[in-house]
Amino acid sequence: MEVMFLEASPHSENPPIYPRAYLRRIRNVRRGVSTRSKIIDALKQRPLTVNELAELIQLSPSTIRRHLRNMSRERIVLKFRSEGKMLWRLTGIGQAALEEVVA
Repeated sequence: MEVMFLEASPHSENPPIYPRAYLRRIRNVRRGVSTRSKIIDALKQRPLTVNELAELIQLSPSTIRRHLRNMSRERIVLKFRSEGKMLWRLTGIGQAALEEVVA
């Protein structure tokens, strides 16, 4: 398994891989783990809507929604309403980058 150690940025092509990007209930393919790591990286900054995440990560809202739904099942992210918008935030699980766990 390849481990990437790069600076965190949702715009980066190779963000850090987060341990909680690996889900128990689904098959973990490299692209899915990478996308979920980008979502975690973006949500570390502040809560975001599906459309904001899609624009930031440059994927379709339906793709982002599917990953968020899978992550929500494992309580990595939480959906909440604020000022009429549905926002997503991290629950506190999955915020350590892999290099922090290995170190």
